[in-house]
Amino acid sequence: MRIPFLITFSLIAFLVLFCQTTASSQKEIKRYVQETSRQITSIHIDSSNFDDLEVLGNAIGNARIVALGEQMHGDGTTFEAKGRIIKYLHEKKGFNVLVFESDYFGLTYGFEKVDKTKDSLRRFLYQNLAGMWSWCDKAAPFLYNYIWESQSTKSPLVIAGMDCQLQTPFSFTQLKPKLESALSKITETQIEKEWSVKVADNLHAIFFNGQKADPEACQKGKLALENLYSSQKKKQLTSDEKVLVDNVLAAYRNILPYLLKEQRRNFSIRDTQMFENIMWLANEKYPNEKIIIWAHNAHIVKRIDQTNNRADTENMLGHLLGDPQYNPHSYYALGFTSAEATSVWTTRPDYTTIAEEPVKNSFENWLPKHWNYAFIDWTDLNQKMKFPVSFSMKGSLPMSQHRNQSYPWQKAYNGVFFIRKIEGCKTIPAF
Repeated sequence: MRIPFLITFSLIAFLVLFCQTTASSQKEIKRYVQETSRQITSIHIDSSNFDDLEVLGNAIGNARIVALGEQMHGDGTTFEAKGRIIKYLHEKKGFNVLVFESDYFGLTYGFEKVDKTKDSLRRFLYQNLAGMWSWCDKAAPFLYNYIWESQSTKSPLVIAGMDCQLQTPFSFTQLKPKLESALSKITETQIEKEWSVKVADNLHAIFFNGQKADPEACQKGKLALENLYSSQKKKQLTSDEKVLVDNVLAAYRNILPYLLKEQRRNFSIRDTQMFENIMWLANEKYPNEKIIIWAHNAHIVKRIDQTNNRADTENMLGHLLGDPQYNPHSYYALGFTSAEATSVWTTRPDYTTIAEEPVKNSFENWLPKHWNYAFIDWTDLNQKMKFPVSFSMKGSLPMSQHRNQSYPWQKAYNGVFFIRKIEGCKTIPAF
């Protein structure tokens, strides 16, 4: 009869020890934050004294790929901060390629073709970069002045996209003939030709072009491409052609659940393709360049447990970029957080998100109150603290944007950029 008692006693003792260990570890994290965080003095794009950002540059070191997050796509002040960080990385750290969480085909190939005059470049970015950034007043100085100004330097900033969501005017007009050309290489039989025609004729279902949702067309295009596109067929395509067809297939698969109004979303389809696009850019398109990624926090976050990387696990972009088994290039993920925020999307100006106030014992409240901006690198802490310990921060995983969440954030991001007060976007006039 003593066995249940011993089991219960052992369990209680374990829980007490676990709670004490967790509390002690959280105190160690708080102490680390207060001792190693560094104040950032400015986020203004015209500030060319980068002394305050050297701490960020030193933390990034020789990373080949650096990702800059954001808590929500309406965080204007964050866009302003990212503009200055990119300017620093471009001018002082040799990063020449900027990849947005936006249409891979339209941005990558469209930017190559556009005339780099000020008016043409501004018009292209306004029309082809996702409107949540291209229409935002606080992103405008970087997008419409700095990028253009860099084109006349020895190392112009190159713009590309990584998203399989095809939503640019360039893609609406230029993608279909490129796709038909690629598919012609892998169509031999009559049925294959019919499949190829169905893939191209139903592209309208995956374009974000203001059309009525057409799940039937999406289903037809998806099934036709799945029937046509075997592993043997892929070998007949060039690297650029394979990436194009892969993105069209991912677009069909990604958008279909939306069109069918399914409750469950699979982020892996889109994020895995974004990873493949980054690998193509890094290995094929720009093999000698360092790359900056502009995306949401949730996309760039690293996997907490790298041993849990089974094929059936939902993968985000950062999960794959942060795993040397998949990504041979060094990767630095910079998450963003804030104390106060009013997030306003330019594409949905009637929809405003007010951030939760930080809880008392949180990352945001551990920083000095007079700091408007700050940066912390987690490398030294992670070398000492191998196991994940949760603490409160508004790091914005899927479905938790601008909300307090207890999570091992020191494992999710290599570093964090703090903004005390975020203002939302105001829509700028069209170019």
